[in-house]
Amino acid sequence: MPELPEVETMVRGLRPALAGRLLGTVKVHDPFLLEGTNCATFEHLASGRKVERIDRSGKWVLIILEADSGVIVIQPRMTGAFWLVPPDRPEHARLTFRLQGSDQVVWYCDARRLGKIRWHDTLGDARVACARSQGPDALEISRDDLAHRLKQTSRSIKPTLMDQKVLAGIGNIYADEILFASRLHPERVASQLKPAELDRLHAAVGEVLHRAVEAEGSSFDAHYRTVLGLEGGFLATNAMYGRAGRPCPHCGNPIVREHIRGLIGRSTYYCPRCQPPRVRRA
Repeated sequence: MPELPEVETMVRGLRPALAGRLLGTVKVHDPFLLEGTNCATFEHLASGRKVERIDRSGKWVLIILEADSGVIVIQPRMTGAFWLVPPDRPEHARLTFRLQGSDQVVWYCDARRLGKIRWHDTLGDARVACARSQGPDALEISRDDLAHRLKQTSRSIKPTLMDQKVLAGIGNIYADEILFASRLHPERVASQLKPAELDRLHAAVGEVLHRAVEAEGSSFDAHYRTVLGLEGGFLATNAMYGRAGRPCPHCGNPIVREHIRGLIGRSTYYCPRCQPPRVRRA
């Protein structure tokens, strides 16, 4: 956490607050999260700049400054989040933006300090850095590109979907939901999927992620909240994640929770009837 839907929710919340606004004081409260620069340089480069727009690349937030004067790239990782209201735990604030001519403050908080904050001189530099670390965005990847990337690995499909260099944005929660929607067992070998299964998988990626974005993401613990401090609503209506022992919404059989190869320490939820380990014969 956060995954693509949570980061997209952050971006949508930040846009009306930051886009077109002039940054007053930008303050780094925790230099541990900075990469490639120091606090004084970062604050000098960012303060007094006008924000052109806010974008997302996979699980990363891009704050693009006007006239190609710089880009702030923030990778929230496990516990990073933005707040437009005073955060519940202000001691976890790592970066703040105070808008010029206003009392409004935007907080970036990260309880476990696992996120990263980077400065790039140009948008081109930022795009190159994103492309070096991530595959295509999960909401933009074509069916043929996805099929090509899956053919390159002998790993199981679930850890492959969660590999950010294969496609960017999918984590544990949404991988379970996508595989259920496409009726694929999480340990099916990615390179052995049939064309019809690839069709279902590609469609499910878009359908599940769009639905999760509309629900403003998933709050399964205290770390993720929207920019207004509210919980995301996806886990109130999801099918698999966190529902071990409950009936499958499709067939009624109990949902199984297991630990599978390639995902140490993470639980996988699936329906053994709807998601058989092998392809059923016609």
